[in-house]
Amino acid sequence: MKISVVIPAFNAALFLPRCLQSVSCQTLQPAEVVVVNDGSTDDTAEVAEALGAKVVSRPNGGLSAARNTGIQNASGDWIALLDADDMWAPDKLRRQADCIRPETVLVYTGIRIFDDNGVREERPAIDAVSAIKILRYSNPITPSTALVRRDAVSRDGGFREDIRACEDWEMWVRLQRLGQFEAISDPLTDYYVYPNSLSANPAKMLEALDRIIETTLLADLRGFPRWLWRHRIRATQLCSAGLIARDNGLDTEAHYMFRSLRTWPSPFWEPRRFAMFAVSEKSRFSRRRAIL
Repeated sequence: MKISVVIPAFNAALFLPRCLQSVSCQTLQPAEVVVVNDGSTDDTAEVAEALGAKVVSRPNGGLSAARNTGIQNASGDWIALLDADDMWAPDKLRRQADCIRPETVLVYTGIRIFDDNGVREERPAIDAVSAIKILRYSNPITPSTALVRRDAVSRDGGFREDIRACEDWEMWVRLQRLGQFEAISDPLTDYYVYPNSLSANPAKMLEALDRIIETTLLADLRGFPRWLWRHRIRATQLCSAGLIARDNGLDTEAHYMFRSLRTWPSPFWEPRRFAMFAVSEKSRFSRRRAIL
């Protein structure tokens, strides 16, 4: 098999050295590393070239457009996705390659979440059968963990370029209809979080959800099941928006949690939402008392 690493990069000169170092340390070396300079205004392209990557430059178009450009310019039959601020454990590609079977279209791993203060938590990957079920209402697969079959991910135009969030979730839903997923539970991918990232913006996440919920997530449902799952999905993602707001110190946490319960008030669906809402209300009450 021939693996191409595709790294979209926008003003990523600060992060690329550690990112590319993690690729160069792989026990299974990729055939090439393609860095897509997505309209950067810093020296992203120069840093990537100096570190031995193949650089493709384009006007800024967002993650989906950059990933699609990278895949189009790659020669491998398998694409290892990696964001410029993330990193891999040395045996990540080797262990993924060992999992591939003829029907496989995607192999993913667990993650370690880290920020500028170090590792915050480890999240083992859930098994592939459970992941496919969860994809109906949430996204359990981080892009930098994914090794995907090129002809499958390129089908139907690749990643959707009309959305700036949830584009990976939308892709995984389409991929699971084309073949099998494989999971490596171990956290072999280091996922970087910081306050200004797209993943830290709950409003953008919900806006993108509105773009994919009817066209992709509910595409195979009609009638009452479609209505039911529409409300369940929105309730789950509103809860996720509340958690994003909490992690980033935003005052909209309780607002999103309340909307989640109002959208689907059943305690039998994602019951953790009620506990999370109680925590957010307690925090809001404590802040008000401190002000008074």
